Amino acid sequence: MDIRRFRIFQKAAEQQSFTKAAQSLYMTQPAVSKAIRELEEELQTPLFERFPKKAILTPEGQLFLKKVNALLTHYDDVLQHVAKIHSQYTLRIGSSITIANDFLTTILKDLKKAYPSLSMQVEIASSSAILDKLVQQQLDIAFVEGMIDQDAFICLPFSTYHIKAVAHPEVLQKQSITSLSDIAKFPLLLREEGSAIRDVVESCFLLYDIPLHPAWTSTNSTALLKAATKGFGITFLPEKMVTKKLKNHTLEEVQLAELQLMNRNHIVYLKHKHVNDAMHTLIKLANTIPHK
Repeated sequence: MDIRRFRIFQKAAEQQSFTKAAQSLYMTQPAVSKAIRELEEELQTPLFERFPKKAILTPEGQLFLKKVNALLTHYDDVLQHVAKIHSQYTLRIGSSITIANDFLTTILKDLKKAYPSLSMQVEIASSSAILDKLVQQQLDIAFVEGMIDQDAFICLPFSTYHIKAVAHPEVLQKQSITSLSDIAKFPLLLREEGSAIRDVVESCFLLYDIPLHPAWTSTNSTALLKAATKGFGITFLPEKMVTKKLKNHTLEEVQLAELQLMNRNHIVYLKHKHVNDAMHTLIKLANTIPHK
């Protein structure tokens, strides 16, 4: 037995005709007759009295119709509730701090417009912490920066940004900078370990065997920006975050050929993860972010 045969039986009983049932269901009359016959064989009882232009339910057919009507009503109700579930469940979204500061709220606002009933749970932390949450299946999808384990995740790059080394002009006047080693001698204001920006900066210096010893460490880029403008040392922040202060000369960029720092933003989820409609939409929205 299957739902398809039940619907055919229901329509034939309603129309009292296999031909009219076939027309209503956009089927051929032989296909309707075959489905009814298979149902009768499975039940081992006749359901219809067949006449030249009419098909009338047998007593057994009448009893069976009551059960089928109740079953199909319940089945259709279940389908309606399943449709609502797609828009009512909670989508667990992670984001690295830099992406959250930049454009996460814009993307999530657009997602909410597309799915007004969607519940979202958002967690913002370092890229490494967010990736750990994904592995533990505590998040469904995430926005992260930097290098990602391609074996564990589906990684979809959607934008890039440059990282600038900046400091107050007076700080840079104290000592000339001609190499990365010179930078390492300054007080350094760095993001916390595990952040994508910190990883990019340290990787650049480690290529030249130069360890970094931060004077300040923070999960908050804005705090580092303020510290740099007050003359506490050199910091490394996204270009967009420092552009205005570079223009008004509150900060000055440290420019070296070796200091070409760039990060790539990805939207990430576990391999074999079911990607539902809301996640597909989130991925499309991420790709509306301009590439820098």
